[in-house]
Amino acid sequence: MLYLDSADTAELADLLGTGLFAGVTTNPTILDRAGRSVADLPELYALTREHGGTFFAQATGADADELRTASVAILEISGDIVVKLPATQPGLTVAAELTAAGTRVLVTAVYHPSQQLLAAAAGAQFIAPYVGRSTDAGFDGIELVREMAALSGPGFPRILAASLRGIEVVSHVAQAGAHDLTMSTAVARTLFSHELTGRAVAEFEDVAASSLARHEAASS
Repeated sequence: MLYLDSADTAELADLLGTGLFAGVTTNPTILDRAGRSVADLPELYALTREHGGTFFAQATGADADELRTASVAILEISGDIVVKLPATQPGLTVAAELTAAGTRVLVTAVYHPSQQLLAAAAGAQFIAPYVGRSTDAGFDGIELVREMAALSGPGFPRILAASLRGIEVVSHVAQAGAHDLTMSTAVARTLFSHELTGRAVAEFEDVAASSLARHEAASS
C-alpha cells in the first residue's frame, strides 16, 4: 500500500481524494516542516479518516514513562490511530505494552534487520526502515529493505519503507520486497508524471479532436 508522509492538509486532501493512498504517516519532523505540531494531530486524523485512510502518529519521550504518556495522548484522539514508537529499548517496551492492549504499533527509525526481530517480539504490526537516511549514513537503504523482506514471515510486522527520496527509490524499494511505502507529497506527485505518458495523452487528444472534426464536417 502507498501512504503519504505529510502534514500539509491541502496536499493531503488532494492526493487522498484520488483514492490511491491508504493513509497518512506523520512524525515530529514532518509536522514541523508543515508549520504544525502535535496540537494539529486531531485535524490531520479527521482529514485522513474522511478519506477512509489509516493515520499514524509518533509518540515522543526520553524514557518509557514519557512515551507511555505521549501514546495515551495520541490514543485519546482515537483508538484506531497507529502509534509510532522508535526502535529503542524504551520504545519497544511501550510497543509491547500497547500491542498487548490491542493497539496497532509501528516501530520506526529502523536501520538494521535485527531490529525487525525486536519489533516482531513486541507484536508490532508495522516497521519502518529509513531508506534515504540509511543511504545518507553510508549504508545501502535498498539492501536494508531486501534483507528485511528475506527475514519477514508469519508473525513479523509489515515493512513500511520510509524516507524515500525519489521515484527510482520508490520502485527499487517495492522490488526489494517492502509491503508498504510512505512518501512525501512531492514524491507522490512524481508518480503521476512521466514525459512519454504526457506525450501519448496529448497525441490521443489531438487524434480524438481531429476525428471528431472530420465526423462533424462529413455530417453537415
